[in-house]
Amino acid sequence: MIDPIQLDAQVRAFAVGGFSVLGVSMALAQRRLIVRAIGTFFFVTAIGHTLDNCTILQGPDGHGGPLVHVLSVMASGMFWLFALMLFEDEREMPIWRVWPPLLLTAAALLAMISPAPLTRVPWLIYNLGTVSLVVHALAAIWRGWKGDLVYPRRRLRAPIMAAAATYVLFTAARDMGGTLGLQEGAPPLIQGIMLAVLALAGSVVLLRVDGILIGPTIQIPADQPTSMPLDLIDQGILAKLSKAMEEEIWRREELSIRSLADHVVTTEHRLRRLINGELGHRNFAAFVNAARIEAAKRDLRDPNQALRSVAVIAYDLGFGSLGPFNRAFREIVGVTPTAWRQGQGLAETS
Repeated sequence: MIDPIQLDAQVRAFAVGGFSVLGVSMALAQRRLIVRAIGTFFFVTAIGHTLDNCTILQGPDGHGGPLVHVLSVMASGMFWLFALMLFEDEREMPIWRVWPPLLLTAAALLAMISPAPLTRVPWLIYNLGTVSLVVHALAAIWRGWKGDLVYPRRRLRAPIMAAAATYVLFTAARDMGGTLGLQEGAPPLIQGIMLAVLALAGSVVLLRVDGILIGPTIQIPADQPTSMPLDLIDQGILAKLSKAMEEEIWRREELSIRSLADHVVTTEHRLRRLINGELGHRNFAAFVNAARIEAAKRDLRDPNQALRSVAVIAYDLGFGSLGPFNRAFREIVGVTPTAWRQGQGLAETS
């Protein structure tokens, strides 16, 4: 007869091995230091989470030791950071993103050091915060799905969403059940099996998809195609695309990859491939915003438009609101539109 405790230890050992391989691969990936650091530390916390719930390692408090327990409670926040890092092509990580994981970890630490009668509230806050962060990460993954031009990464969004949602909801329900004094929904062995499956799937996804996710992020100049010489159909599509951008089709607020494909008379899949493979853009928003921000810089430095507000310029360029325009401008230029306009004025008067 199979001993469930021994089986739980074995499947968790498999999961630890998988997460270790992924952590080392992330550390050695050709990415910026902050990206490698976040990815590597996420897999360290995943290992801690795996060991913390291993039955054979649990002490009197039901955990695998203080350090392992701390790493375990940090895993949810690090998953949130890691997911956004994988699926959003920002050049710099906004500094505010470190706060949600830190606050989530602080709630867990408060629960650990609080007297027994007072632990329930911070643990409930931690569990609800965990669900909120993961729901936000899944929403971000879904929101970027239509505009993702990297086909293998776009194809992976749905399964990653499903796997993450299933595991987080299972774990959160189990933990909240224990916090409220209810019977926990399933034994640790089920959780161990789920972690082993996630480790195996993660290894296949992150290591076999040609480095799309953890490989280098490279912006390819338009005059340096990466594919084989284009056939006449693709050349014609790129010519139509260039003409459409020159005619400022990007000023349309509701412009989408589908509407642009219809405009240049091609399929959505083919247009995604050309914009990514030939023009070097990883998502549709970056492609469109590159043209919009260049026009914004011209408008902001134009003395004849000095009385036009930044918001009016943003709407004229096709942005639905000022917030996305500010974020896109700062991402590409490095400063806000207002700061850039003021700097241009100072440069002209000096």
